[in-house]
Order: sequence, then C-alpha cells, then structure tokens
Amino acid sequence: MIIAFDATAIGSGLGGDETLVRAELRGLAAVLSQEDRVLVLAATGAVLPTEVTANPVFVVEWVTRRGGPLHFGLVLPLWLNRLLDRHMRPDVVVTNTHAPLRSPVPVALTVTDLSFLHVPAAYPRATRARLEVLVRRQVRTAAAVLTISEFCRGDLIETYGLPPGKVSVVPLTIDRPQPASPAARLRLAERGVEPPFLLYLGNLHPRKNVPRAIAAFLRLRASTPALGDHRFVVAGGRWFGGVAEREAAEGAPEGAVVFLDRVDDDEREVLLREASALVYLSTFEGFGLPPLEAMARDTPVLASTSTAIPEVCGDAAVLVDPLDDDAIEVGMRRVLTRDDVRVRLVEAGRERVAAYDVTATGIALSDALHTVVAG
Repeated sequence: MIIAFDATAIGSGLGGDETLVRAELRGLAAVLSQEDRVLVLAATGAVLPTEVTANPVFVVEWVTRRGGPLHFGLVLPLWLNRLLDRHMRPDVVVTNTHAPLRSPVPVALTVTDLSFLHVPAAYPRATRARLEVLVRRQVRTAAAVLTISEFCRGDLIETYGLPPGKVSVVPLTIDRPQPASPAARLRLAERGVEPPFLLYLGNLHPRKNVPRAIAAFLRLRASTPALGDHRFVVAGGRWFGGVAEREAAEGAPEGAVVFLDRVDDDEREVLLREASALVYLSTFEGFGLPPLEAMARDTPVLASTSTAIPEVCGDAAVLVDPLDDDAIEVGMRRVLTRDDVRVRLVEAGRERVAAYDVTATGIALSDALHTVVAG
C-alpha cells in the first residue's frame, strides 16, 4: 500500500491538529510492513516523530506552510499530481479537516468533531460558514471518513447521513511521559507557577468552559482553608479572541490564577506531572486528550459528562455536569482533598491509559485505509 499523508499540521501551533497527525503517523510506523510506503508532505522546519524520520517506509517532502485555502486548493493537489508524474501513485491520501480541492487519488478525510454545528456561537461567522459548507461536501465525496471517538462517529453518520461502513474510529495515542526538565520548572516558577496547583491545559476556546472552572475554583479556595495556598494554572493559547477567562479571575487574590498562554513540550510535561489535579470541563469534545495525558502521569482528573469525554475517561476521572456550578465545586473538592478518591483515580488512570497505545491507533488507521484500497 502506498499512502500519501498530509502532515503539514505539525509545527502549525494548532495543538489538537498536531497531536492528531503525530498519532496517525506513529501508528502507521508501528504496524506497516517494509513493503508499504508513506509519502509524507511536511512543513519546512517541522519536527516529525522519530518513528517517521528513522523509518525507511516513510519518504518526506518538505514545503512552505501556506494558509488553508492555498494549501488545500493548490499546494496539496499539485503535490499529488507531482507524485503521479514521478510514477509514485498513492492508493489513498490522508488529510485532516479538509480534503484537497481536487485529488487524483481517493481521500481518507479526518474530521475530529462537529462542534462548529453544535456550538456555533463559539466560532467566528466566517470560520463556521467555511466548515459547514466544506465538511458537509467533503465527507460525502471522500472515500473514507476517519474520526477519533465512537461519539463522533455516530454524530457524523447521523448528521450527514453517511453509510456506517464509511466512517472509522482511529483513536488518539498518548505521548509517552518524559523526564521533567529543571530548566522548564524554573521558567514556570518565574511566571508564578508553584505547587500546589490545579491545572487546565488546552486551547482557550469558548466550549472549553474555562471561565466557569475558574469561578468554581475561586469559590472553593475562599471557602476551604486547606486550599488557601492552591493556584489555578491556565495553560493554553486563545483561538478566537475574547476575555472571558481573565474576567472570571478579576478580583482574585494575587497569584491565585496564573495564565501562561501556550507552553512548550518541556513545560507541558512539568505541568502535567506536578499538578494536584487536571480540570477539563469542556461542553463539547470530540475526544479530549489532556485527561489521558494527566492519567499517564498519575495526576487525578476532574472532567465533564459531555459528549466524548466519558467514553475516553471511563471510571478513571471524577465526572461532573459542566454547566452545574455546585457539581463542579464539589468535584474539585473531591479530587483535591479526598486521598481515597485520588488513589482510586490514579490506579484507574493507569489502566485507562494502557488502552490508548500507538499500536491500537495504527491498526485502526491501517484497517480503514486497506478498506479504501480494496474498493
């Protein structure tokens, strides 16, 4: 099998897209044979997984990263046609979010979620209109649609009337924990991050529900003397503007809420390891990787009962209604103060993480692509 793979999301700064593409590449590296080939299109300067760069099955071509319309309308179609000119005809091309405007080979399109339909107010009008029009059209013309949870698979089938056999779940892979960097720990301390702290890690998108989590934490901190020295660390870049998170922290004691914007991989590792707990109260999620990343580092998790999150977390997190302020506060108190709850979550988290290994990702993706090739 010859696979063309658009990996230009790596290095883009779009954390979820990068995580997805890295997981798919690492999965393929774990399961493909030496007779297979993966022709990878990557952005100049991007750091690809070592499983790719050290594997002769993968052939990488580097290009300058372009904006979405130019990339999918010109760069990607031209690359695919160049492959044909070199007699390297792929059996299928794997893309993320959108398909090439024109493709001489079958497309396996990854759609991570339909939040732009279900939470439209969380998106700028132009972005929402683009996604609504293009995703609807492209999931119907793609040879296969890939997604990251059973929740999303059912949503895609129901929303667009797709044949069930056309939509496959390719679960994400959790990056292996790395040693904590003393330099990263020092950088974080200089920015106000000192244990003990509660952590939110992810993009500051309206559906992530971070302002409500901040407000609940500040109420809990004020009413619980044992938590008076705790901080709430918010690590993530903003997507579409807005100041709701900082407004929620107005009037808080100095240092009680720390905003970090995006963090690098070393800082991320320190935060996940040293947090007292991770809070992830998204109102709409196609998967939700940070809870599993926290579990992989023995960090307890408070998460949402919404959409795909219970499917991913199982019984390894305290789950609460993300719109119930009292439930959120009670859940925070449990994960921060109840030793018996914390021990149970750590043990359950280790078991949960084991199900999301790189081989499972690779088998699911390879099976879906072989189905396309088989016709």
